[in-house]
Parts: sequence; structure tokens; C-alpha cells
Amino acid sequence: MLLVAVGCVAWIVWHAEPDLYGHVAVIGPLDGEWWKLFTNAFAYADGVAAFVVLLAIALFGWLLERRHGPALVLALFLGASAVGALVALAVYPFALVGGGNAAALALLAAWVVPDLEAARAGGHWEGDLLGAAAMAALLLALPFARPEISWLAGVTGGALGLVLGMGVNRLGDADA
Repeated sequence: MLLVAVGCVAWIVWHAEPDLYGHVAVIGPLDGEWWKLFTNAFAYADGVAAFVVLLAIALFGWLLERRHGPALVLALFLGASAVGALVALAVYPFALVGGGNAAALALLAAWVVPDLEAARAGGHWEGDLLGAAAMAALLLALPFARPEISWLAGVTGGALGLVLGMGVNRLGDADA
């Protein structure tokens, strides 16, 4: 919930002082401002997009935290934000990355992995895969409505979440 609270406060701050947005979002090359790799996840320019992304972070971050603890959630949130921004910077000459779309998709993907594996094996799963798929589709569609949300960073975050989720799930199976 701390990540959601910081995102809400950041949204209020950016709207009170719009010039600060450029100091946290990735807008063009980093030029030594490496902290933008992590702060871009809190740079929400639009209220509707902020609501959708923060809802996904709240829901899937909470579910993932219940399953694996807060350290994994924080590491995945910050890691997906940084890796998503780095990929966008590597691909685009003038990257624009803001909002926590990569982090939200990473949390969603990591949470859904055990259920996907159970469904694939014909076993029982506890989660709502259709609801997760609907939320993933909404998060993947956001970049087409808001240009500051990078679709490439989002897809990268989702892929990172799947890979990490598979690894954590396999480690959990080895412990059992």
C-alpha cells in the first residue's frame, strides 16, 4: 500500500507543481539523471491512467505480498520500472516513460504465474485468470490513450514479471 500512497501523493504534487514532472519522468535521454529509472513509476500525468495503474498495483501488489512478502513486491516494482525505462531508452531516440505501467504489469504477471501453471497442468487454481487478463488488457491498452505511458516499458515489465514469477514459483515448489 506504500507504493500506492506514494503514487497518489506524487500525482497530487505533479498537478500542484507541473514542472516537477520533468524531474521524475523519463523524457528523452537520461543525461546523468539515473534516478528517473525508478521515479518514472510515480510520474502520472493523467488521473484516469493513474487510477487504473494504481488499482492494479494495489490489487496485485497486495496479492503478491501475501504470497511472497513485501521485499519481492518492492524489488519487482522498482526493477520493472528501471528495466522497462532502459529498454525504451535503448529502442527510441527520444523515449517518453511515465506512470507505473511496467511495474503494474510485472506485479500482475508474477502473481498469475502459479495459476497459469496450475491451469496448464489441469489442476486447481485460486485466482481469477479472466479478471487478471482483463486488467492486463486494460494496462496494455493505456499507452494508446496516453503517450507518456510506454507500451514497450509495459510489455518489458510484464515479461520480467513472468520470468521472476516462474523462478519464484519453481523455488517454492522445490521447498515444498
